[in-house]
Amino acid sequence: MTENYLTIESVCKSYGKGDAAQLVLDNVTLNVSEGERIAILGPSGCGKSTLLNLVSGIDRVDSGTISVNGIDLTSLAEKELTLFRRENIGFVYQSFNLIQTLTALENIQLPLQINDFSAGQTKDLSMQLLERVGLGRRASAFPDQLSGGEQQRVAIARAMVHSPALVLADEHTGNLDANTGREMIDLFNELAVSGNQTVLMVTHSMAIASTADRIVRFHQGRLATETDPDESSLAW
Repeated sequence: MTENYLTIESVCKSYGKGDAAQLVLDNVTLNVSEGERIAILGPSGCGKSTLLNLVSGIDRVDSGTISVNGIDLTSLAEKELTLFRRENIGFVYQSFNLIQTLTALENIQLPLQINDFSAGQTKDLSMQLLERVGLGRRASAFPDQLSGGEQQRVAIARAMVHSPALVLADEHTGNLDANTGREMIDLFNELAVSGNQTVLMVTHSMAIASTADRIVRFHQGRLATETDPDESSLAW
């Protein structure tokens, strides 16, 4: 693994102004190696999802820096940041965020179309990944015709189809039952490992966190501890 593929240095983030300002992230520093899978564990409201939004460039830091593969994202203009995100970052959401008027295949094709892949490449790569996640026969189905587990398979495929170097997952099994959630995390990790993708996944579940290479615990906007997972003591 290459050291410090993702570097988060002294990051602070608040929302609101004046007396109403709420400090969400307080001097957070974290280094992530290339190909490493990090689980960010902590209760609701501790700043986990905010950190993902900052790493993805959806939101901006108040202070500190975030660098990906040597590129300081905090110094990029909005257009540059948008282009970087499209090419290099995949995002998996808890609520799936599929476009309801597009089929499963069309949803997966979107990142490739945005990144100017040819029509032939777009269809071939999307269909290959759809088959890999076990939904080859559901290519023409719309999201409301798919189960929750099937929708999340499509969402995972969409996030990874353009082979982003960095994949962010925000409670991506939160709307699924335990068995389906385990299937999704296994699939997600299998795809990430095979693609040597660096992963930050937010969760409040120790069982899910245990599948990562390293666990980072957050408490009230601060990085509390870092540990190696001990899967033998955890159960779904």
